[in-house]
Amino acid sequence: MTVTTCVKMFFYRVAFFLLLISCFIAFIQAEKHLNANGPFGKRHTVHNEPSPYACDRGAGISSSSIFRRRTQTIQNIKVSKTVYMSTDQIQITWTSKSPSCKDDFIGIYYNETFLTAACDYFDFEFIQNKQTTMLWQMINLRRPLHFRYYSRDNTCSGNYSLIAISPIVQPLNYNEPTHIHIAYGDRFDQMFVSYLTNSSQYIPQCQYGLSPSLLNLYQNGTTTTYTASDMCEGKATLWGPQSFIDPGYMHTILLEDLRSSTTYFYRVGNDKHGWSSIYSFQNRPSTNDETVYMIAFGDMGLSPVEPGAKSTIDRVTARIMSNNITCLLHIGDISYARGVGALWDSFMTQIQPIAARVPYMVGIGNHEYDHVLGGENDPSGAPGPGGFRPDWGNYGYDSGGECAVPMVHRFHSPSNGNSLFWYSFDVGPVHVTYYSTEHDFRYSSPQYTWLENDLRSVNRTRTPWIIVGAHRPMYASETDEPQDFIKIMLQVYLEPLFYKYHVDVNLFAHKHSYERTCPMYKERCISDGITHVLIGMAGQDIDSGEYSGAEWSMYYDQEYGYTQLWANRTYFHFTYYHNDNDALIDQFVLKK
Repeated sequence: MTVTTCVKMFFYRVAFFLLLISCFIAFIQAEKHLNANGPFGKRHTVHNEPSPYACDRGAGISSSSIFRRRTQTIQNIKVSKTVYMSTDQIQITWTSKSPSCKDDFIGIYYNETFLTAACDYFDFEFIQNKQTTMLWQMINLRRPLHFRYYSRDNTCSGNYSLIAISPIVQPLNYNEPTHIHIAYGDRFDQMFVSYLTNSSQYIPQCQYGLSPSLLNLYQNGTTTTYTASDMCEGKATLWGPQSFIDPGYMHTILLEDLRSSTTYFYRVGNDKHGWSSIYSFQNRPSTNDETVYMIAFGDMGLSPVEPGAKSTIDRVTARIMSNNITCLLHIGDISYARGVGALWDSFMTQIQPIAARVPYMVGIGNHEYDHVLGGENDPSGAPGPGGFRPDWGNYGYDSGGECAVPMVHRFHSPSNGNSLFWYSFDVGPVHVTYYSTEHDFRYSSPQYTWLENDLRSVNRTRTPWIIVGAHRPMYASETDEPQDFIKIMLQVYLEPLFYKYHVDVNLFAHKHSYERTCPMYKERCISDGITHVLIGMAGQDIDSGEYSGAEWSMYYDQEYGYTQLWANRTYFHFTYYHNDNDALIDQFVLKK
């Protein structure tokens, strides 16, 4: 063998090793964003679910060995209630099994699921030694459910057998109006009001007025839904309790001729299936003479299973109930459902106390959109089987095959762009532009053309402040991804555009932390630059990486929290709060 051949082989092996290392790092980073969490409030770590091998090898109400078959008496699980409404808690109790196995569990199931299908649960919780009671946070999945207790045979080394089962538990109203949320329409006098039920039999309605005791106005709406075959690929296209389930029917009513800066009271539903509680919202101001308040964050996920999501929901709900919040900006990575339909039900239930009272304006993140195949179902219209996937990008399979189908059916936005993928709206003295880092943003792309036209058209006399927002960061000094080419390309293609049109603040998330820059351009702090703020600390597992010490980084931390924006014509005040004590941690002021 020649020296040249040996050298080549050495370099090939080194290249192969580096490829393996890069794949391993990508896998680890992806694992950080994975969860096995269930929709009924149970938090699980990755890969700690009941063994699929024990579930799939004849588990059920009896077990067998070579010599005998043992038939087991099924016990009863008692429930504190058999009829519930969304967010109700049910306490279950049972007789302790001794000795118990470390992976004995109680799961919640569709009533018709085979008793032998131990792992076809929606959610589960492992049973601790001598435990006899458990709490479950309920959501309305529009079907009868029950609880089951499974234990391992053969001194905890065999298949699962059914030990106990509960009576049926079911929603008080299968057509209870749930997932109530509002969003801005095209005009100042419009508001979308959306909700979900189990039926499309009757026309959806919204009754509203200026007093909770006088809902003298009403408007009818439209209904839509989607099914597994509407998705792009993978888990999202498969029916099952841990993949796609019937999502129900999404109803949307467009209220019009609303007065600016006026409080309206409303309820949704109909006389046949029942009405929701009465909620209220204040319509946005139509001029720049008024002060506006906005809440902003990204990467929240489910409460209480994501570590910070519950505290974010609690803090933001308290703010909304006690302050005059104008709207909320959730910039990507919304529910982290990733093909598990019931997680959308859980997320939409969790945000209702907020989203039914203030417009919940969402942007697209990788965990809603990114896919590899099935591009003909992509609602954004992006070309190619997986949309925008340049060689320098790290776009993956992060939506579980959803490719934003659940998002565009559930949420609404002004129609001046491309659905939820990019759009803009005015709130008092602020112009807000959402763009997508999951789509082509280069010069020749439709998004770039739209984005430049949108920024060019802003009347700075009427809306002196411009906020732009998208999911992935343009600047971040965390060093966990030293070769983040998407970040570099955003700087190449979009930073000059933002600077040209004097964008004031660029919001983004994706990294699960907080960081604020100085007003800057091209990595230099300058007086007329853009302030970039990373706000991905709303709930998903927080980052723990190191920082580079970049001169333009003014403040950063890795704690759960949320931000608030306060603006009038001449003054813009941005504040960041920690969830644990609601303390003000960072702030900056811009003036015109």
